[in-house]
Amino acid sequence: MGNRTRKKKQAAAVTVIVLLLLIVSGMLAYRKIPSRRESMTWARSLKASDVSKIEMIVMPSAEDERYRSFEEEEFDDVVSLINKSTGRYTEEPEPLAGMSRTLYITMKDGTEHVVSYSRYLVIDGDSYADHFHGYSEDGESLGKGKELIPDGFDEYEY
Repeated sequence: MGNRTRKKKQAAAVTVIVLLLLIVSGMLAYRKIPSRRESMTWARSLKASDVSKIEMIVMPSAEDERYRSFEEEEFDDVVSLINKSTGRYTEEPEPLAGMSRTLYITMKDGTEHVVSYSRYLVIDGDSYADHFHGYSEDGESLGKGKELIPDGFDEYEY
């Protein structure tokens, strides 16, 4: 009878472990589902053909590597990265620490948008996280700046 009891305990332990793994994986998958907020919807539906200008500020960085204006032939790559945006809206994100890449996007209709990759993904002032500690994409594929921030460059306010 001792052998039967041991097998029941092992089966119960395995069941508990499987349930815990399912719960944790469900929570992680939930964080990856894109939010339905307007800013996320815009990011996921953005088309390079609708963009007239993309500029980037990289901080912290050497002063002569803080700014970059993307060429029109680079828009597809930048927009492709933005289209991959995902995550849950985070009402009170933790303060920024470390590298950030902020894109300033001007649309052909004159509207302006800001997308920032840092500890969180920030789109037009809305912060998103795709895991418990922030956002996994850091925008590294965007590269670094190529020059000083031009005089008169106005960062969009959000």
